[in-house]
Amino acid sequence: MKIHLIFIIVLFANNLFGQHNGKGNEYLNVGDRFEVNSSFSVLNYNSTKVDLNKFKDKIIVLDFFDTYCVSCIEGMPKLQEMQQQMQDKIQVLMVTWQSKEVIEKFYRNNGFLKEKKVKLPTIVSDTNFKKLFPHQGVPHTVLIYKGKVQAITYPDYVKPKFINELWKNGKINLPVKDDYKVDNTNNTGGLNGVKGTVLLTGYQQGLQEKGGLNITLDTASGMYTSYFNNVGVLRAYIAMYSYMAKPQFLVNDQRIQWKVADKSKYEYKENSGGQHIWLNEHGICYKRTSYRKMELPELAKAVVQDLNSLLGLKVYWGKEAKDCLVIRKLDKIDDKLAKPTNGQVIESLSVLTFLMDYSGEYPIVIDESGYTSSIEISTYNSVDELNEQLNAYGLEMVKAKRDVDVLVVEEAI
Repeated sequence: MKIHLIFIIVLFANNLFGQHNGKGNEYLNVGDRFEVNSSFSVLNYNSTKVDLNKFKDKIIVLDFFDTYCVSCIEGMPKLQEMQQQMQDKIQVLMVTWQSKEVIEKFYRNNGFLKEKKVKLPTIVSDTNFKKLFPHQGVPHTVLIYKGKVQAITYPDYVKPKFINELWKNGKINLPVKDDYKVDNTNNTGGLNGVKGTVLLTGYQQGLQEKGGLNITLDTASGMYTSYFNNVGVLRAYIAMYSYMAKPQFLVNDQRIQWKVADKSKYEYKENSGGQHIWLNEHGICYKRTSYRKMELPELAKAVVQDLNSLLGLKVYWGKEAKDCLVIRKLDKIDDKLAKPTNGQVIESLSVLTFLMDYSGEYPIVIDESGYTSSIEISTYNSVDELNEQLNAYGLEMVKAKRDVDVLVVEEAI
């Protein structure tokens, strides 16, 4: 039996995906006229209603959010800074479906926003703008200028560079955020007898970011499709290896060994210009189709092989000697030491090692104590302060060199 297996790599294709579903009938696209003939309930403004026609000579920034969205809240000080710096050119308006009472309490009680002194005008109890600009995830950002929808995108693009370009030219071409866009790619290319395909592309504008490994079955054809959309290369590999064998530790920066010319192509670094801007340049989409049903570990292994082949990489687990913090048992417990009574109960030392690794403030933490009970730990600002509490449990944390597991990312070509 003749079997065709297609490997396709299209690194910067922009028109491979399309078709809208679930948006309703009132939504606007980039380039459409924007007209509103009513005012809307608003907080943190000089009146209780806001009429967007008042800002017809400015760039209107509608930033959709809700109080459950951590990244939305983290980005609000930057939006306020933009409003203050460019108030002659823009008007930022936060938009939420949540009620006036909920948002008033949010601004009153959120410690981060109080510390940053953030009080952005916020349209509350919204139903109108959600219909015009439907979305499934926030943040979701819309730029309106000269009576037209100029961009439906991400808040990363609310920056002086892009605002000034839009102000000067009256238009701008930014990546489109479309949470309803679906993969409509035909990988078989019209060939008869195709039994499987692998498609790897660059970032696909408008396609919703979707990490991990998503699997669907076409019941009509019996074809399985496995895919991820618009993710960074390193994140894709880490996800696949987690399916193959669940890591017993956090895969953070200290667990990555780079053997590449420029690691910024593979991993986004926080506060380096905006994750969505980086993804637009370096993100990838992957799709594999096959009639064969594969167990998740086997499928993840196949994905790694595909990525290695098509990206010219070798990514694998290795060992590296690193300075670590090692938890070990004391020879003798000092009975005079009192265990903390007003701290956080930690069910196991693996939780403590995870939290310390996650903080990024300490070397890799390894538990060699064999201790299996829970412990209670109060706030600490140094290893010495932590040791004062651990000693009461007959434990100590010491600096030592250890060979640890690292994910090696090596350029093969």
